[in-house]
Amino acid sequence: MDNLLLEIGGKELYLDIDKMSELVRIEPKSCETISDTENENLEGEESMLIDEATIQIDVTKYEMYRELIGTLLSTNEEIDNKMGLVALNATTIPFKLSYNTLLMKGILKEL
Repeated sequence: MDNLLLEIGGKELYLDIDKMSELVRIEPKSCETISDTENENLEGEESMLIDEATIQIDVTKYEMYRELIGTLLSTNEEIDNKMGLVALNATTIPFKLSYNTLLMKGILKEL
């Protein structure tokens, strides 16, 4: 089972899907928070009630994180784990940007 872990820069890493889901989720508006001006803009149409069981996501954030993860997983470079963080300096800019962003946002975590 140990051979299934991804080791980058001497650290074993994994993607936290629950954290990504939390970051892209949009809190739905309740009936009380919909303002009168929003109701006036409907011009006779029935007011839409937002089902609390429905999950709404920010498409821009979702697509960005999806692309960052794709870049991270599709890198074809051999990383020398013995060199530690120095080995990350030999990688491409898209890999570094994806790695750092996912790490800082808490999606990429150390095991």
